[in-house]
Amino acid sequence: MLFTVGISLGTINQPILRLLKVATSSRVLLIALGTLWISSIRQINGDDMSYIPVGSYLMGTDTHLPDERPAHFVFISAMYCDKYEISLSFWEEVARWALANGYAFDSKVRTAKKGPSYSPAPMQHPMNMVTWYDAVKWCNARTEKEGRTPVYYEDIEFTKVYRKGDLNLSNDHVNSFSSGYRLPTEAEWEKAARGDLVGTKYPWEGSIDGSKGNYRLSGDPFDNASTPVGYFDGNQLITEKDNSYGGQNYFPFEMVNGYGLFDVFGNVNEWCWDWYDPEWYGNPLTKAINSFALVSDNLGPSTVPTDDIVGGTRVIRGGSFQHDDSRQSGNALRLAYRHQRKPDTALRTLGFRCVRSDIKEKLWIGALTLESSDQKWKHLDWFGTFFQSDYKWIYHSTLGWVYPVGEGSYDNWLFIDGLEWLWTNSVVYPYVFSPLSGGIWLWYDRTQNESQWFYNFQEQAWMGFNLTGTGK
Repeated sequence: MLFTVGISLGTINQPILRLLKVATSSRVLLIALGTLWISSIRQINGDDMSYIPVGSYLMGTDTHLPDERPAHFVFISAMYCDKYEISLSFWEEVARWALANGYAFDSKVRTAKKGPSYSPAPMQHPMNMVTWYDAVKWCNARTEKEGRTPVYYEDIEFTKVYRKGDLNLSNDHVNSFSSGYRLPTEAEWEKAARGDLVGTKYPWEGSIDGSKGNYRLSGDPFDNASTPVGYFDGNQLITEKDNSYGGQNYFPFEMVNGYGLFDVFGNVNEWCWDWYDPEWYGNPLTKAINSFALVSDNLGPSTVPTDDIVGGTRVIRGGSFQHDDSRQSGNALRLAYRHQRKPDTALRTLGFRCVRSDIKEKLWIGALTLESSDQKWKHLDWFGTFFQSDYKWIYHSTLGWVYPVGEGSYDNWLFIDGLEWLWTNSVVYPYVFSPLSGGIWLWYDRTQNESQWFYNFQEQAWMGFNLTGTGK
């Protein structure tokens, strides 16, 4: 039974606009009383991600530049990759949160080039003028904003999250067991960009023309500048230009690769994690392969290469709107082409996209143990204090008995007597989602210590329970 009280929404409805920006995954929950299907809630928070399956692929080529040789097989674990390059609007959304939560970025990011006034979406052009340092910090901020465990730390004990400054992090500063967002390694980038094709120059079989991507004088309306992320979606407009190669005459296709990624060819170059070493693959003359380059999920060189010219640079990939496919430029739009820049470089032709390992974090992995005799009292800053029983159930200081399942602090289902299953995470709590009645959002009033009060936005009414689940 419920006790409901009609009430005007007033100011409570303002935060609800943010609640759609939530990610969960479909799951089947099995408990002693039976099986409950939980429907998924889809994230609409900027850039979706594609699943890149586990497996080996052929990296590099034996037919072009020395630093791309020898071609070799690399094993890459399953991961998720942004379908789009990070847009200006998505950058700003996360950066606002970051600046309010202890992060700092270089002033160069404020000079990022927006799309022109005639663009259908000027803020959906790719983020640019971002250094490698700031891209790494932004990945951490996106991670923390969603309640995941960060990837990058200032110390190798993983106690201090990297949020400020220009630090030349090493591979030892990477938490490889995190589900957080990060820059792809060079090997991960090329696998994702190839889209399961083997040995091709581009993300498709055949040659290039202006209808397939944004490069120098390719014929899109934004020559010579970036296009909105995902512009080549089958509706791209191409006119005859020096390098359009007849693309204006072709019926346009949606130019996603085999994994559903846009713009891995042209538009802006993309930062990768690795230090650049021109002989990382091996000896280009003898074709002897570097054994470290064959290590599964390798992070690239473990120390800073000391080459007089390119020492201390980080890898960038993908080509940009300023590149063409001439031999003089090294055919820089090819998937195997290796670019590099100093990590403090910020260019209008340089952006990034994120990946995330296919790792499921332990539920509430960051919960602190309170000082008590039995060590079973825990605390999460966003969720509060609770007692962990021996039978999965917890006793929450205000919610009472709760049966929790899920991952980390980013995907949490709570079974509460009287309300059944509710979804929440550290981003939206004390808002919770109930899949009942087609799905409704509730707001939990944490100030009530003796009963549970939830505001139902659909009915515009309060629902109240005591700590045993009995209606009030």
